[in-house]
Amino acid sequence: MTKSLAIEREFGSGGREIGKMVSEMAGIPYYDGNLMVKVAKEKGISLDLLKEYDEKNTGSFLYNIALFASYNQGGNQSKIYELYYEVQKAIKDLAKSGPAVFVGRCSTEILKEDSKAVSVYIYSSDQTKRIDRIMRTESVTEAEAKKMLERKDRQRSDYFKYWTEKNWKDRSNYDMELNTSTLSSEECARILLRAMGVD
Repeated sequence: MTKSLAIEREFGSGGREIGKMVSEMAGIPYYDGNLMVKVAKEKGISLDLLKEYDEKNTGSFLYNIALFASYNQGGNQSKIYELYYEVQKAIKDLAKSGPAVFVGRCSTEILKEDSKAVSVYIYSSDQTKRIDRIMRTESVTEAEAKKMLERKDRQRSDYFKYWTEKNWKDRSNYDMELNTSTLSSEECARILLRAMGVD
């Protein structure tokens, strides 16, 4: 039986690429931040409002969904919490309907008690490789890549902490960790496919 895969990843580690690779090789669906946007639209929550707040502050739409609840009162606050719990429900329902790959959105915690899911933290111990990857994938300068790396990792860590009250990098949160400074994306994908029970 093929299991679902839940991924948390450092920015620039190649985690998204690996998730998509696993999805294609296993022939199963792939879900990332677009799932949150889809749920927000279905719940009638203003993406323009969230994106405007996002651009004026830390620059991460996903993390600011969490922050938004702290800085706004009344209806907006309840809508942000509603959005998170609807995304949580969507992830659980999708995993129940069949194996899939989930990237971010605290999916590793949301599916923690699901025996049909494997969780992984993907990172790179080589800062230079991360910066090179960001420069290539984001088409930015080295200086810009360094700033993006620090900002994105902080935002992901804070987002995870806000909703789970756990340390994003704590290895006890995950079934396994993969270091892309020593493993290629293809090697990581093959390891994950075996863990998921894909022949």
